[in-house]
Amino acid sequence: MSKHSESSFELYTRVLEHLLTRIQAATVWDAPFTHMSLQDIFPADVYSELLTHLPPAERYRTGPRTSNGRHNVRTFYNLTTDGISGFPICCRTLWRGVSAALTDPELKRCLYAKLAPDLSHRYVIEETKVADLAGYSRPTLYRETEGYEMPAHTDSLKKVVTMHLYLPADLDQVHLGTAIYQRTTGGLSKSRWRESFSIVRQMAFRPNSGYAFVVNNSIARQSWHGCELLPTGAGVRNTLLNTFYSEPRHG
Repeated sequence: MSKHSESSFELYTRVLEHLLTRIQAATVWDAPFTHMSLQDIFPADVYSELLTHLPPAERYRTGPRTSNGRHNVRTFYNLTTDGISGFPICCRTLWRGVSAALTDPELKRCLYAKLAPDLSHRYVIEETKVADLAGYSRPTLYRETEGYEMPAHTDSLKKVVTMHLYLPADLDQVHLGTAIYQRTTGGLSKSRWRESFSIVRQMAFRPNSGYAFVVNNSIARQSWHGCELLPTGAGVRNTLLNTFYSEPRHG
């Protein structure tokens, strides 16, 4: 890290304070569902170190095999205690500090309060009470390459809030950001899903940025989002997904 004397705790404290400030300053939209744009989410020196110390490609895991053989275009690395212990000693302090900040209860409370309208809708409670809702975050690194596509979906209701942080080195991949969709008329088709949706907003894939939203799938509020097909030459789409679940991780 750039501040070599920092302990994991000192780094965690600094990153958490920065995260809280950036969440509070974030732009929020309430249509078609409550979602927010995050900018300069990490301290600049920390962001630079995160890019330098991402795991090598071979350390990432693949998901379930798919019929189209594209399961290798999206791989992941869990930032659990075991996962962080797999990093070289020189960068464990960095990842421990960042992971601790992302899983801190105060971050959850701040994020939930900022996204209060849709949490109030989902749980049928007053907006002033949403910060007290349960939320257990599971920070995970993702590595996506050309051929990856995530059709419009709402996310499982096991998830409460999805917080997705972008990790590009520059603006060359700015067009690869996640899209926020509005459902249009007509039926749903897996092969022709775009015909049933219009893009409301695409969250630009800028360095040290991201977005967050409340997971909903009711008649009134549906958190449709997805990723357009990564074209040939797209490079690696590095991200950090910090999803908040209603139940703690088991195993």
